[in-house]
Amino acid sequence: MKPDLVIGLGNPLMGDDGAGAAAAEVLANDRRLARRIDVISADTDVLSCANQMERRRRVLLIDAVEGDVPGSISVLRESPPLAGQQHAHHLSAPAMLALLRQVTPTLRDTEFIWILVTVSSARVGTQLSPEVAAAIPMVVERVRRELRRG
Repeated sequence: MKPDLVIGLGNPLMGDDGAGAAAAEVLANDRRLARRIDVISADTDVLSCANQMERRRRVLLIDAVEGDVPGSISVLRESPPLAGQQHAHHLSAPAMLALLRQVTPTLRDTEFIWILVTVSSARVGTQLSPEVAAAIPMVVERVRRELRRG
């Protein structure tokens, strides 16, 4: 069995949408964790991570989600609800993961944990808003706590 995998999702060129990528970068540079987990940044394409997810006991996905309180953090042990209509050429991260789990037998027993950072919007730019930037250390600590739950 491979070590746990942390995947940072989001487009770092779209401001707060890059929160997952920002947290993944911090985690990837933590030498204590590097021996126990793998960390990747997947931009917005969960499907591209299929091979890296295989044969893992746990996969933690860090992503931005729009909401009312920017910088708040939530943890889901099931995929977030599929909001709105899904199209073949534009699937949300939860829809992509649901598709992967259906077609990839080695992912069916994997535990997926979503760590979501609330953002007010995603706008073109490379900077996180002050609220979301302040939340990144808390996101990192929440990932560490989930990993310790082992």
